[in-house]
Amino acid sequence: MLRPFLGSLGVFAGLLLVIGCGGGMAQVKGKVKFKDGSDVSVLAGYTVTFESEDAKSSSIGEIGPDGTFQLSTLGQNDGAPPGKYRVVITPPGSSDPERPPPKSQIPAKYFNFDTSGLTAEIKPGRNTIELEVERVP
Repeated sequence: MLRPFLGSLGVFAGLLLVIGCGGGMAQVKGKVKFKDGSDVSVLAGYTVTFESEDAKSSSIGEIGPDGTFQLSTLGQNDGAPPGKYRVVITPPGSSDPERPPPKSQIPAKYFNFDTSGLTAEIKPGRNTIELEVERVP
């Protein structure tokens, strides 16, 4: 009879730790757009990665055909802890070692946190983030 209680207490303590230390998770939906206004469907399958300024947290999302994404940290589409983030966008790799991945549609500067120039601030609650990138000519 004591074991179920201790198990529930452990789960409750874990939830308090996540909520207390990180301020909870904030829902994050976003959209990637090209600066020139061209069609973003070529970015479908690219990955958006958010890394907290202190590098203690990262969240990812996959860009859909309409340029939208949702961030996931601990579970699918659960969002990210509030805070300031650096952002990178990376193309999908090739699953076939015989075929190289297709040419990237964005400059390589967006693949690295130090050169992307992309940042975002996530606040408690619901967030909508818009990222604007250049297209490879």
